[in-house]
Amino acid sequence: MDLAYVRRLIDLLAHAPVTELEVEEGGCRIRITRAGAQAAATTTVGTSDPIPADTASAPDVPRTAATDGPAGTTDGTSGEDGAVITAPSYGVLHLSPSPGAAPYVTVGQDVQVGQEVALVEAMKVFGAVRATVAGRIAAVLVDDGAEVEAGTPLFRLA
Repeated sequence: MDLAYVRRLIDLLAHAPVTELEVEEGGCRIRITRAGAQAAATTTVGTSDPIPADTASAPDVPRTAATDGPAGTTDGTSGEDGAVITAPSYGVLHLSPSPGAAPYVTVGQDVQVGQEVALVEAMKVFGAVRATVAGRIAAVLVDDGAEVEAGTPLFRLA
């Protein structure tokens, strides 16, 4: 298993209503558990013992909009370039509800707090991207079908 796959699993767990996820693939087993806001990862390869969390170089725990960078960049508040709507999780961005359908929003359209503006698909699970602040779409920053990380700026609002 590669590091990107492990990060996707951690991101999925961070946004799912479960506290534990275990995956086994090709003799490699990964078990990820969450207790409150903390996440710990244990990896087992073959029949070896689990790697202790303090000695493993576990990937970073996914960030949330509330803990990301400076105001105006990823938390939906106004900054020097206006508010930004970010990806809630890792996945493939879909700007419309289905292929060939009209996009959820277009440049120049007003959006309200909580309005669905896109979808992020990860492991065949679709998660809604919702506006965190009201405003007018000034720019779409990512192409339809692009792979995004949690916190990636998707839309800039005016």
